[in-house]
Amino acid sequence: MRQQTRPSHRAPRRGGAAAGSALGLMVLSALAPARGADLPPPPRETAPVAIGGGWYLRADFTESMPLRPTDATLPDPSDPGMPPLVRRTLSPEPGYGGGVGYRIAPWLRVDATFDQREATRYSAYSSRTNFLTGYNVEAGRLGVLTGLVNVYADLGTWWGLTPYIGGGIGFAQTDFRRGYTQTTCLIDACDGGPGAGARPAVVRPNRSVTNLAWSLTGGVAYALGAGFSLDASYRYVSLGRAESGVDAYRFGSSLKDLAANEVRIGLRYAFSDGLPSLRGLPVVWSSGNPYE
Repeated sequence: MRQQTRPSHRAPRRGGAAAGSALGLMVLSALAPARGADLPPPPRETAPVAIGGGWYLRADFTESMPLRPTDATLPDPSDPGMPPLVRRTLSPEPGYGGGVGYRIAPWLRVDATFDQREATRYSAYSSRTNFLTGYNVEAGRLGVLTGLVNVYADLGTWWGLTPYIGGGIGFAQTDFRRGYTQTTCLIDACDGGPGAGARPAVVRPNRSVTNLAWSLTGGVAYALGAGFSLDASYRYVSLGRAESGVDAYRFGSSLKDLAANEVRIGLRYAFSDGLPSLRGLPVVWSSGNPYE
């Protein structure tokens, strides 16, 4: 008798293995998005932020020509015949300054400036006899420091020239120094003392006064290239008042309505790519251990 052979089960086993592999791939593919969803997204690369491209620096030379001030000395009730001060003069003096500004729009910019003027020479005269028998002089040195916030409107550019107008407001500090008053007799004993000529000067103490200041300006700028511009302008500036300390006779110098016409020549430098950045510089760190 021929021996009966058993049917082979290898083929079904191969099919089961393939089905198991396919099932495993499906499970893995289903789990992969779930695992990826649990992870936070990678951080985005942030672009560096420029700190404004409109910043500029300025330096200025000023020739200040003060206008005639007003005498602000209060009348003395005990001396109604006190003569007024005449020939009140303040000498022209140079000055210097600088500041920082920002261009808000192509036609609009603002800046903050400080300007120090050399001490101007002040003098004024008075005489009870209309300078017939004698006169009195009061004098001193007057320095002025201003700090102003200014706004300018550029009116357009032609052939590299940009005219502009503007105005500013801030403070003025007036410093009255080396003040004195002195009588000179043109005849003998004009003041009751013997002889003629100049009498000893009476010193008046120094004093500083801080006032509200404002200005109006107009000028023109010329682009030199590489961020530099040459600036020429006229400015009217109101400076307030100035006072000396009182002397041994309880008198002092007092002026108000101080103002000046000023011609300014300056240089501006604009940061075309914003303020200098520290980005990209190497970072140096130390734990303080000298053996590291």
